[in-house]
Amino acid sequence: MRNPIIRNSVAAGVLAGLATAAPVAAAPVAAAPAPRSTGSMTIDPTATLAPDGTLTMTGTYRCTVVEHTGTVYVASNVLQHARTEGIGGSKAVCDGARHRWRNSARPHGSPLRPGPARADGTLLQISRDRGGIPLPRFLAVVPEREITVVPGAARG
Repeated sequence: MRNPIIRNSVAAGVLAGLATAAPVAAAPVAAAPAPRSTGSMTIDPTATLAPDGTLTMTGTYRCTVVEHTGTVYVASNVLQHARTEGIGGSKAVCDGARHRWRNSARPHGSPLRPGPARADGTLLQISRDRGGIPLPRFLAVVPEREITVVPGAARG
């Protein structure tokens, strides 16, 4: 005759095993990652040099960001006379539409001159990590390319 205690112990063990395995078997598939911020950017082939030495660069950008993830900036640089100069930075509106950007600055180094130059640009999002530390995230990078610096009209 079979021992009811052994039979109940085996049954309890099987049930315990099934209960332990059930959450693993029924565990949901890992949630899809949150949508990432995305972007694109262009730099116009000419930049304008004002009589006071201020250079203005322009172009377009488009970006879409996840809510509450941080401010996005359009940054641009120009390289002429073996010096790279940051030419301003402007805040981007990331609504998925294409927008024009315009950055202006008077370089601190050698004065710029009309003629050939090189330029690059970045669409950059600054987000805080869980500890509150600001971290950059590049949404678009325009590699260095040829542009032409043209004289601009005097402001009046």
